[in-house]
Amino acid sequence: MITDPIFYRLFETSPETFFLLLGMAADSASAMAARYQYLALEFKETSRRVDGVFEPKEPGLPVYFLEVQFYSLPSVFADVLAKAYSYLKQHDPSQPYCAVVLFGSRQLAPTGVTPYQPLLDAGLLRSICLDELPEMANPPLGLAILSLIRQTEVQAAATARSLVARAKGEIGDESLRADLVQLIETVMIYKLSRLSREEIQTMLQVHDIRETRVYQEALEEGIEQERQRSISNLAAQRFSAPEIANMLGLDVDLVRKAMAETK
Repeated sequence: MITDPIFYRLFETSPETFFLLLGMAADSASAMAARYQYLALEFKETSRRVDGVFEPKEPGLPVYFLEVQFYSLPSVFADVLAKAYSYLKQHDPSQPYCAVVLFGSRQLAPTGVTPYQPLLDAGLLRSICLDELPEMANPPLGLAILSLIRQTEVQAAATARSLVARAKGEIGDESLRADLVQLIETVMIYKLSRLSREEIQTMLQVHDIRETRVYQEALEEGIEQERQRSISNLAAQRFSAPEIANMLGLDVDLVRKAMAETK
């Protein structure tokens, strides 16, 4: 799964999500995000790019360095610290900082942390694992999209549809709403790479966001054909009728009928 583009877009579109990960309440996270700008920087001396830097817009606040890790790398703490210190050297060596590594799961975190323990204890280096994030009844959209990444394919399909509905109902800014819907769609494209973008859009029922009603009506027959193709594609990958129904948001009897017709 290609995670870097997803996380860059997530924190760029919804920067308060980062501060929610640090344990701040929703209001505090939004207020803090407004005091930062999120950047992806490449350090000239090392030719290394950090996944993200939250630069404060006012003096006295720490600069945050973010590294996203979805595979085992024993040197990940050393890597993010090297980038952090390169930044401090090139900008302001006296600036307070915090380096954060976001792991896909706890098992990816290195076990040999002796050289970094003082920094971990001091909170200058932080480790966050997606599989250990607490469940919330109604998390902010950015955090909910982040949780989507760790779900199974079947779970993610239903969750993604609900997130699209939330974006349509909660986000008044048309541009931001479109960005969030596209981000949800991108996550699902990576999670279900065997499906086409059109099939993902059919699954998430996002055509109405992108097309006029007249155009939608003209495409109704084509969308139905796309739905049938999605069912056939998923059935060929040995998903069961209930799983396909859940993923596509369809009645299970309709899916069974479509599967029978394609045999």
